[in-house]
Amino acid sequence: MPDVTEPQRGGASSSRPSGAVKGGGLREVARRAGVSVTTASHALNGVGRVGAETRERVLAVAAEIGYRANPNARGLRGARTGLLGLTHRTAVEGGVTDIEYFVKIVNAATWTAMAHDYSLVLVPPSLDGRPFDSLPLDGTIVIDPLTDDPLLTRLSAMGVPVVTTGRDLSRRDAFPWVDNELSTCAVAAFDHLASTGARRIGLLTGSTGQSYDEDAARAYRDWCARTGNPVLVDRAEPGTDSTDAARRLLTRPDRPDALYVVMEKFGFATLAVCRELGLSVPGDVQIVVGADGEFARSARPALTALDLAPEEIGKQAAELLIGVIQAPPAPDAAPEHRLVPATLLRRDSTRGGT
Repeated sequence: MPDVTEPQRGGASSSRPSGAVKGGGLREVARRAGVSVTTASHALNGVGRVGAETRERVLAVAAEIGYRANPNARGLRGARTGLLGLTHRTAVEGGVTDIEYFVKIVNAATWTAMAHDYSLVLVPPSLDGRPFDSLPLDGTIVIDPLTDDPLLTRLSAMGVPVVTTGRDLSRRDAFPWVDNELSTCAVAAFDHLASTGARRIGLLTGSTGQSYDEDAARAYRDWCARTGNPVLVDRAEPGTDSTDAARRLLTRPDRPDALYVVMEKFGFATLAVCRELGLSVPGDVQIVVGADGEFARSARPALTALDLAPEEIGKQAAELLIGVIQAPPAPDAAPEHRLVPATLLRRDSTRGGT
């Protein structure tokens, strides 16, 4: 997909000030204006939240170096293709962290898109976002963006509307998003464990920097400070099944008597470590996982889990993206954010679970 702006080529233009030096593209405009590439693109294309002074500075730099809109690219962008993209961001290229959660989002987004006469294109995960360059998409859903996600930067520079599920924590207000109120959900899990008599509730989370990890960690530390629970936390390395992190937690001298593990696959590793160490669940260690799925339901014991309502997230993400495409918000309008409630499903891995 061509960029929506490009430097003018050929001889001098009558619109270029006499003596102006032609040079560079969008990145050069951004550098000279002292802004990010995303901000420069938004300013040049009249989208996003860009202040009047910044927009004028970017436009002045673009005029100075002869950077002009490409009318052909603008025409292509204006002619909708009826295609929406969807991709999942992972810390390790090529992986999907929670299969059932992802599939439910895709299914719901697909049916919602079809109801509005759009088709959904599933784009393989790629850390730099290159597959999107050649796809004629009207807009894209990005599941679980990374912090300072290069794909969001690339799509924004291309002028492609984006909705995320989860947030890019470095730009949490820059894009429309749909998410669970994960801080509240995690607190519900901690409170449930405390109500069963647990006194050393630990947290097993990841180190990806994605919003679901950081929301849980922040909520946990706030909850510990409020309740006096000792801070017992460990993080799994990206791309691992969290076995080492679970073992470190469960062999501490002050071993947790309950664990909240952020991802469903972490629950599998935690149960395996409990068996290895001869710890019973829920007698010695209670476990709550932060996302429900087939493993949580079929594990022995079945794992208490949060139902994050992925079908509703997928439906609302598709509706929000289609709304942005069909009625682009004003440049100074705040992106829309939607929160989807989650439900704690009590099972046998916590006392009094069922």
